[in-house]
Amino acid sequence: MTSFELLKKEFNRIKNMGYCKGLTNDKNSSGITLEHLLKCTGADFNIPDFYDIEIKAVREMKNKHIDLFNSAPDGSIVNSTKWLSENFGYPDRDFPNIKVIKGNIYGNRISKIGTKHLFKLNIDYSKKRIYLTILNYELKIVSKDIFWDFDSLKEKLFRKDSKLAIFEFYKKEVNGDKYYRFTKLEMFKLKSFEKFIECIEKGKIFLVLKTGVFKKGKYEGNFKNHGTSFRINKEHIEDLFDVVT
Repeated sequence: MTSFELLKKEFNRIKNMGYCKGLTNDKNSSGITLEHLLKCTGADFNIPDFYDIEIKAVREMKNKHIDLFNSAPDGSIVNSTKWLSENFGYPDRDFPNIKVIKGNIYGNRISKIGTKHLFKLNIDYSKKRIYLTILNYELKIVSKDIFWDFDSLKEKLFRKDSKLAIFEFYKKEVNGDKYYRFTKLEMFKLKSFEKFIECIEKGKIFLVLKTGVFKKGKYEGNFKNHGTSFRINKEHIEDLFDVVT
């Protein structure tokens, strides 16, 4: 029995359970609950969740974005995401002494993040790199220090997302607790790395920067790096993956 067949069997079991109480009440509760129902360990974010299949949970009737994988930039800059925040970010609302940077960056258009800089992904086929190009408002380049090598992106993409499964769910709350009913399963196989690059070029896959500050707890007031991820819109999923029936 293939991993897809095993997953389909597990999906039917979970679907027949109806609404399942969430393990937590935070924003990641749906995925954590689904991994628990599938008996995934969730111990390593760099490998697939269920055998060789990466699992995603998305809510029915919502705008759906799928995180493909996290990838820190290549190159010589140490702690590059924090470096980006300190040099091109903006003060946090609650802790203005710390700079943060949050936003989506595309290959087919310029993004405005903060009040001073513009951002765009540029693909250099000769050097086999994707550059994060930062410009000022006069459209002059102020930095191309951050980049990702094709080889490292390809390795992460195939290791994490060669096979992908999307579970759709409905959510309800009862007495402050979240409950999930998983209703639909879609399964996919990755087409190629070339399609990945093409999707970036057309803006169908984009880069997400997400740094912030711990708002409470023992790390309150300290810089927080949520990771740098490549994300695809659900409506474009078949540009990167073939459907498995």
